[in-house]
Amino acid sequence: MKNSLIALTLIFLSLGIHGQTWTPEQITAASTAANADYLTQAEKDAIMYINLARLYPQDFARIELPNYGGPAKYGGYVKNSSYKQSLIQHLQSMTPVPALVFDPVLYENAKCFAREQGLEGSTGHTRKACPKGNYAENCSYGMDTGLDIALQWLIDHDVPSLGHRVNSLNKSYTKIGLSIHSHAVYGTCAVAEIIW
Repeated sequence: MKNSLIALTLIFLSLGIHGQTWTPEQITAASTAANADYLTQAEKDAIMYINLARLYPQDFARIELPNYGGPAKYGGYVKNSSYKQSLIQHLQSMTPVPALVFDPVLYENAKCFAREQGLEGSTGHTRKACPKGNYAENCSYGMDTGLDIALQWLIDHDVPSLGHRVNSLNKSYTKIGLSIHSHAVYGTCAVAEIIW
C-alpha cells in the first residue's frame, strides 16, 4: 500500500509539472490497478487515463486534449485530427460513468495475446494459441506510455467505427485487464480486455 501511495504521488507530481490539474482524489479514484505490483507503470497509467476519461470526462477534455498531438516520434499526427475534436465534443457532453476495475483474469488473457502478437509482429484480433473470451478488446501498436495508449484508443484516429473509444467509455463495462509487450514490427503493443 505504501508503494502504491508513493507511485500515485509521483504520478500526481509529474502531472503537475506539465501544468495539469488532476487532484490526488481524482488520481486515486482512477487508479484501480495501483495495487497490482506485477503491472508495469505504463500498464497502470493506461488504465488510469481511461478511467479519468470515464469518471471526469469534461476535465479530461480540458486537461489532456487541447495540446495533445500524439507521440513526438509520429510528428503530432493527431494535433489537428477531426477524431480528436470529436472526442473533445463527446467528453464535453458525456455523463460520467464508473471506473473500470482491474481484473487479474482479464489481465492474463490480455498478456497472452499481447505476447503472441508481439512475438509474431502481427496486428488485429485473430488469435492462434490464446483463448478468446466474450469481451471487448482494444489493441494498440507503437505507443510507449500509458497516456499515449489510452489516447490512441480514445481518439481512435482514422477508425470510422470508433470501436476502441466505444469500448473504453461504454457505461455497461465494469472490468479491465491490460498488458503491454514488445512488438517485432511496431516496438510495443498493448491489449486491453474489457467486460461488463
